[in-house]
Amino acid sequence: MMKNNKIINCFFIAFFALSTSFKCPIKNCQLECVSTNLSGYVVLKIWDTKKGATYKLVNAKRDCIYAVLYSGLSENRECLTQPPLLNQIEERIEFQKIENSFFSKNGDWSRFVVSGEISKSGQNTIVNNCKVYQISISKDELRKYLESRNIIKSLNHGF
Repeated sequence: MMKNNKIINCFFIAFFALSTSFKCPIKNCQLECVSTNLSGYVVLKIWDTKKGATYKLVNAKRDCIYAVLYSGLSENRECLTQPPLLNQIEERIEFQKIENSFFSKNGDWSRFVVSGEISKSGQNTIVNNCKVYQISISKDELRKYLESRNIIKSLNHGF
């Protein structure tokens, strides 16, 4: 009986932690994969339909990192589907321990943004009065960072 209560309590604690901590800050953002390459980089276009022209570059960069971590990337003509780096509940719980400092103003998240600028690709520079940014992320370096902190397992784990 005592064992069942512990299991139920652990379940509710985990559920509460997940439901309060993983609210996506990019719910109004549109994200489009522009390219991926063998060097481990991914280039994304991002714009915020709610903030429009007031959407700031620093927020676009942070939102792209967040998307790579939590959402993954949808398939389109330029990119294959890519699952999020944090695709297991245990990984998300571990990342939650460092998430605030990681995404802080001077946090480590910025180390993985290779470049970011307003998109210069003609028609998509402004979508419905929104600033459209093109952000390049070092996905492989971000993965290595998470592995070094034992948040996710290395790709060759289990071989």
